[in-house]
This record gives sequence, C-alpha cells and structure tokens, in this order.
Amino acid sequence: MSKQSLLKVHRWIGGILAILLVVQALSGTVLVFRDEIERIIHPALIVQPGPVRQPVQALLDTVRARHPEAVVQRAEFARADDQTVLFKLKRKADDALLLVAVDPYRNVIVRDGGLGSWPTEWIFAVHEHLLIGPVGETVVGIEGLGLLFMAITGPIVWWPGRRRLRQGFKVRLDAKPDPKWRSLHRAVGAGAAVFLLLSAVTGVLMVWKEPFRDALGTVTRADGKPAPKVPDHKVPLVAVDRLISQAHAAYPGPLLRQLRFSSGGRVVAVYLDSDRTMRADGTIQLYYNAESGTAVGRYVSGEMPAGSEFIDWIYTVHTGLWGGVLTRTLLVLTGFVLAGLAGSGAWLWYVRARRVRENRAARAAAAVQ
Repeated sequence: MSKQSLLKVHRWIGGILAILLVVQALSGTVLVFRDEIERIIHPALIVQPGPVRQPVQALLDTVRARHPEAVVQRAEFARADDQTVLFKLKRKADDALLLVAVDPYRNVIVRDGGLGSWPTEWIFAVHEHLLIGPVGETVVGIEGLGLLFMAITGPIVWWPGRRRLRQGFKVRLDAKPDPKWRSLHRAVGAGAAVFLLLSAVTGVLMVWKEPFRDALGTVTRADGKPAPKVPDHKVPLVAVDRLISQAHAAYPGPLLRQLRFSSGGRVVAVYLDSDRTMRADGTIQLYYNAESGTAVGRYVSGEMPAGSEFIDWIYTVHTGLWGGVLTRTLLVLTGFVLAGLAGSGAWLWYVRARRVRENRAARAAAAVQ
C-alpha cells in the first residue's frame, strides 16, 4: 500500500475514532493519579488513626447491614494509615455498583453511594467500558486497535528520510492555521508514536487478556488465576480475620491490600503485597474456603511461570506504575498528547474535506459557465 493510501486510511480512522480517543485519553490521565485525587476530592476518606484497628469482619458486617440488598465483592485497604477501607458491592436487583468507605478504627461508614457519587470510579468505568458493560469493553478494544494502526502508520507517512529528519520535526508557526496545525500534528505524532504504540498494545491486551493468555499458552506456560468454587452447605462462614491471619502466617510481613469474595461469599481471596517481585502492583493472592478455612488456591507474583508474569506486567505498564512518579507523569503527558492529536486530526480532516467539497463545487460551477 502506498503512503498516500495509508494516509487516507489513517485520516478516516482518526476522524471516526476522534471523540472516543479524546475520552479515553483524558479519562486515562485522571486515573493515573486516582488515589491522590480521591484524597483531595473526598476529604471524608481521611480519618484520624486510633490506637487499634477494628476487626475486618466487624467492618464487613457493618457494610452488609447497611446494604442487605447487595453482595460484597471486594474490600480495598490503603497503604496509608489515615485512609478508610473501601468496600465495593453489586446490588442484586440490577447489578449496580455501590461503594462504601468505612473508618477502620471506629467502624463507622463515612461515605456511601453509587457510581455517580464517586467521580474517579465513574471515570474508571468510562475508561474501561464506556458505562455500557461488555459491549463497551469491545468498543474500547476496537478503538485500541485503531490507535495501534495510527501509531504505526503515522510515522510511516510522516517519514521525511534520513537527510531531512530534522525538517520533519519542524513546526511552521509562522504559517496559516491549516499548515501550522498540520505540521504540529505530524511532528508531535511522530515524536510520541512509541508511547502511543505502547499504550495501544497494552490497552488491547487488557481488553482481550484471556484470549491472549490462551494464545501465549501455546508457546509457553501462562497460568490463569485460580477460580475455585465452593458449594453452599448452609453452614456459618469463618471470620475473615482468621483467613487474613492464615495468609500472614504463610507469608509474614506484606501488607493486606484486598479481600475478594466469590462463589456466593464462600471463597475469600486475601491479597497481600508481594515482596517476591519488582512489579509495583504485584500481589500474593491466597484463596480460602470460607466455610472450612482451608486453602484452595494461590497466585503469587514473582513465583509464577514467565507467561503469567508477562501478562501481569501489562497492567503495570499501561498505568505507568512500573517506574513510579516519573513514568506516571510521562503517561499523563502521553494522554494529553493523544487528546490533542485526536482533536487536531479530526479538525484537519474536516478542513480538508470542506476544501475538497468547495473545490468540486467551484469546478462544477465553472463547467456550467
């Protein structure tokens, strides 16, 4: 395919996906520093540390008593001592998400509401599935493929040759709006292509992670996370604090990060920070039968097959966590660049299409005369 043909396809895909790309780019920039932003916009999440923390089971009972119509899916524990424990629930009637923040020292609910009352969680839902569930995830994946195509074809159609490489990054600031913005779009797009490519690839792989895991599994071992099921024997469940204690006995030291509930609450996954990997969000995941307290599975970052570790790194790279504040800041800049490229590209596409229509109309008028 010629450069001119590639450019036409590049323009069409960019024009069609422009709005979605702006939404994804701007929502992604917010999510990079989501934890820090939540501390600012939700001051109720900051609590006064007390001498002792309440049992986690007590916090869980308080949340369930407040929302008997919902199922607790997970509890998230902040690294900071002055922050609440966040519980995420799904309402049984309509699968609506509910979020409840509890003071871990006083066992008091300090914030409670649906998705609309938690801006950063709402933004995350927009970024992940556009608020329309699995269909939205597919749309986001297709959008990622479009970005991947543009990140590859953009530098190809831009390439000025070795001798004129510096000229390719020149922005015509003294030109008219159309050539000025076109030169800026090309120069910035070429400079940011690698980062946009990385964002697109990791985003697409996150959307279709399991098919990718299956494909990778044909080459190397890539184990998935355990998904144990426990039949309902109508017996009382053990306190989650006992399961947390068992996890800490097996892996002393690491902080508690999450509890995840599945199989009707009869399986509890205890997530601890992993000290066995250099990955920023690596966790030790220990799965327990909540009826008997017996271990039914584990997934430990740093101890998994290479294929599994590679897949787990995708999220870390996509969110910029792998290099700390520096890479997160770089990711924010990439998000702003993507939004700017999508917006300017759509405008340039529109201007060019209008010029083509005007030229056709002028030629038609001249032919009639």
